[in-house]
Amino acid sequence: MSQTKNKDITENINESTLTKYLIIFLKHWKVITFTTLAVGIIMVILAFFVIKPEYLSSTIIKASGKTSLGLGGLLSSAGIPDLGGFEELTGSVMNKELALYEEILQSRRCLEEVIKKYDLMKVYNYRFMQDAIKDFRENKTYVTKNLKAGTIEVGVFDIDPQRAKEIVEYMIELLNSINIEMNVQNAKITREFIEGRYKEIKNDLKKAEDSLKYFQERYGFAPDIVTKTVVQSTVQLEADLESEKIKLELLRKALSPDEAEVKLQEAKIAEMKKELENIKKSNDKTSSLRLKDAPDVVLNYLRLTRDVEIQNKLLTYIIPIYEQAKIEEKKEMPSVIVLDYPSLPEYKKRPKRIILVAAGMLATFVLLNISFILYEIYIKNLLSTIKKVRDK
Repeated sequence: MSQTKNKDITENINESTLTKYLIIFLKHWKVITFTTLAVGIIMVILAFFVIKPEYLSSTIIKASGKTSLGLGGLLSSAGIPDLGGFEELTGSVMNKELALYEEILQSRRCLEEVIKKYDLMKVYNYRFMQDAIKDFRENKTYVTKNLKAGTIEVGVFDIDPQRAKEIVEYMIELLNSINIEMNVQNAKITREFIEGRYKEIKNDLKKAEDSLKYFQERYGFAPDIVTKTVVQSTVQLEADLESEKIKLELLRKALSPDEAEVKLQEAKIAEMKKELENIKKSNDKTSSLRLKDAPDVVLNYLRLTRDVEIQNKLLTYIIPIYEQAKIEEKKEMPSVIVLDYPSLPEYKKRPKRIILVAAGMLATFVLLNISFILYEIYIKNLLSTIKKVRDK
């Protein structure tokens, strides 16, 4: 019961409010109507006789996917496997290229060139270049990307249809030239980096080769082979020594210790022992028949050989990348693919005159009604209250 009563009160208040607004409108309908019509006439004059219509010319370009290769691209072009997952981390090449195109087209450099070439400062009465660039970027051009298709649409509004077409063509020309310049600059930076690494590897290879040469001059051409030969000789010498010892034992059993044959055999064994000792403990680095420090010599030799092989492999690895980088630096091929060339617009694109007039009249009608409502309900009462206070 209470809810029904509250609902009836709310409906009565709403009806009372609407009635009040309607009464205010009927009281001032002449002013509202004539003012709205007057604004409509003014808007018609502005839209059809004062405001110059603008024409739209546009073009569609496609991402080529062949921007400056960089290190990753150079690796692929040189026949070297690329890093797996690298593209997923850095994003699609095509999307990055479209984003770059958009940045170039909206850049100060590009827009300033267009404004100067077609004297738009004078055409649109700009006072400062900064204002011209801002207005041209926000109101005279539009750039929209289609990431699925890998395309970008570029449009230009202008009061002259022929100039609109020419501006779009010139912007594509600027896009192409700036993009080529950036690619060449990027390729130059990459080439300089690779060239520095190439020179460093060559220098390291020379050092490794010189170290190996010095080592071989000191210890022989192939210490590992020599050591292997010496070990084999030592084993053979030890075997011969044992045989001679057995022979001496037999002679001692058959002859007296003073016999010449026994003495001769003992001298022979002593000489063999001395020779074997010299091989195992000799410090004479000029002698090839020595085993002392042989493991270190062989190990150092293998390390030096390994360093030379590593530097050779690095040099073989970087030479094709370096050559490709030099080629990329010299490339100045067009990089922008135009799918839809700009055409001469045949009809105006904006302003929408009927919509402009209707919007102006509607805004005037609404603002006048709000103004009279505020005046009748609030301002009039306020003025009356102020007057009563003053009269007292």
